[in-house]
Amino acid sequence: MSISFNPEKNSIPVYTRLFGPAGYEDTLLLLDTGASRTLISRNVAVRLGYDLGAATNFSRLITASGRETAPVANIEQLEALEQTRQNLPVLCHNLPPGSPVSGLLGLDFFRGQRLIIDFREGLVTLD
Repeated sequence: MSISFNPEKNSIPVYTRLFGPAGYEDTLLLLDTGASRTLISRNVAVRLGYDLGAATNFSRLITASGRETAPVANIEQLEALEQTRQNLPVLCHNLPPGSPVSGLLGLDFFRGQRLIIDFREGLVTLD
């Protein structure tokens, strides 16, 4: 599967469908090869039906404002780039106000696959 992106921009948005106990949500996540884990906003997690107040699994992360702790939710299903991951543990953390995306698509989504980011052609290929 390949998607096009604008190589002149500073980010690569990926259309994503997330599933949870309350249904599903279509959203944009940024492809982030610097993020070891996938991250979604707390608001999206709550809309999907995850009770973050009852979370028992937490992970530390480093943000621009320092080290923080975020609850981890096992997302029932995540679909992106014509790939599906089931029960993917994702970090749930607030994003900056006005963010045009709902999170980051991290390396955990790409493991075991071949990811090609072609900046000359403006294509992302995952197989």
